[in-house]
Amino acid sequence: MTQKRPFSPIAIVLMASVCLLGACTGVVDRRGFLADESQQAPFQDGVDTKETVLSRMGNPSQTGTFDEQTWYYISAIQKQTAFYKPRTTERTIMAISFDDSDKVASQRKYTLADGRVIAYDNRRTPTRGREVTFLEQIFGSIGRAPVQLPGSDPNLPTSAGGPRRN
Repeated sequence: MTQKRPFSPIAIVLMASVCLLGACTGVVDRRGFLADESQQAPFQDGVDTKETVLSRMGNPSQTGTFDEQTWYYISAIQKQTAFYKPRTTERTIMAISFDDSDKVASQRKYTLADGRVIAYDNRRTPTRGREVTFLEQIFGSIGRAPVQLPGSDPNLPTSAGGPRRN
């Protein structure tokens, strides 16, 4: 009587490869304002007010920093594959500006293509003073003893060396 193996080597290799490929599928993350189809209709300039925008869109993701009469609704979709850094695949920013009577003055829509890459400067800001090397920091305090001023109490925590125990 022959003994049956529970799994053949080919089946084990196939299951392992399916598991490895399944681990590489991307994770999609939706962030920010999630609009549905009823909210996509544009607002009428001069007719719609802040209340109608709030009722259709809800609270804004952000208001203007210097001008609170501009509301921003921001949404982004990011995808991360395995251990790689997440990358933004889609971004939408809806900017709605209001006039002094709280009516819609203008509306603009920005996408990922409208964004700009900002190049950060990686230079260091110089500091004043002398730079001390590692060895100077270690050996710089050798030979320096705490100075005890005449007439000062050695048990006070403000004196050199801290309080003394008797």
